[in-house]
Amino acid sequence: MKAITHLPLLSDSSAAQTEFAYQLFDALFRVGVAYVPVLPAMQDNDLFNSLRDFFALSDLQKRSLAQQLSSPWQGVFLPLGQEQLSDANEDYKEVLDLNLENGTYAQWLQRWGKQSDADSSTIEEMLPHPEELARLTAQLYKIFHAFQEQANRVLAALEIVYQQPPNSLVKQHGQNSTLRLLHYPPAPHFTLGSIRLGAHQDYSGITLLWQDSTGGLEVLTPNYEWVTVDIPPGCIGVLAGEVMQRWSGDTIHAAPHRVRITDAQQLQNTRYSIAFFCETNHDCVVYPGSLISEPNLADAPIAIQEFLDRKYDQIQNQAASNVSSDKAVN
Repeated sequence: MKAITHLPLLSDSSAAQTEFAYQLFDALFRVGVAYVPVLPAMQDNDLFNSLRDFFALSDLQKRSLAQQLSSPWQGVFLPLGQEQLSDANEDYKEVLDLNLENGTYAQWLQRWGKQSDADSSTIEEMLPHPEELARLTAQLYKIFHAFQEQANRVLAALEIVYQQPPNSLVKQHGQNSTLRLLHYPPAPHFTLGSIRLGAHQDYSGITLLWQDSTGGLEVLTPNYEWVTVDIPPGCIGVLAGEVMQRWSGDTIHAAPHRVRITDAQQLQNTRYSIAFFCETNHDCVVYPGSLISEPNLADAPIAIQEFLDRKYDQIQNQAASNVSSDKAVN
């Protein structure tokens, strides 16, 4: 798998930016993942420490912190077992999502009543000390902005590849982004080859991935071969979403990906990762193939808000089905 070794700064030459753009495209076309060096605000140690500090809180504190985020932010904490992305696998993870309150995902959460308030009489008891709360929330916002800046650079590179007007793809993203912090506790009840996160495609736009050294992430290439994703230190992975693949006329591969136990040591290790979903804006309408040719009006356009709502509904319905199945068994 070819890793990208240089991300040009905005002041770099157009030749350097073009070279990066076509390296990025080549990796997304051939494999479905690219490695991009991080910006200074996204150093591995800083990201790891932020994840460790947040997930060291109790579940009540994590839920309370998510609920205390101020406008325009919205957060939600999903404890172990609440989300499952594949019918056949247990997603043994806990999650904090940080998103913009006017985005499609935030509105969907409100519609489904996912933001139930904590008991106000105990909220002070549940929250960490005010100084710690301020530090953690400031760190969340800093990470969100750093990932959004990195995502904009990737989108700008795709504008070069597809000869789109400058800032055209950038402006069609950024209102719908979600920062997802993930914690996979040790899983001694699993076995070698077990799936920790079910195989799935991301939805629209691009996804940026950071992970610690535990390993286990795999992507399915266009040749239907599962390959290990070993993101080098100081880099993040870039994946495309389903809409981006269709937008590009299938010249970009939206790789299905999963987390699998590939080493017995992973059963005993805690795994931390971050996914930044830079979704296409909810008011966009995308015509398949229109990045490489004039839109074919005979093709059904993709209304992003409706498309994303359907995807989120599928997760909700799967979760409800899992709960019903568990009750039937018990």
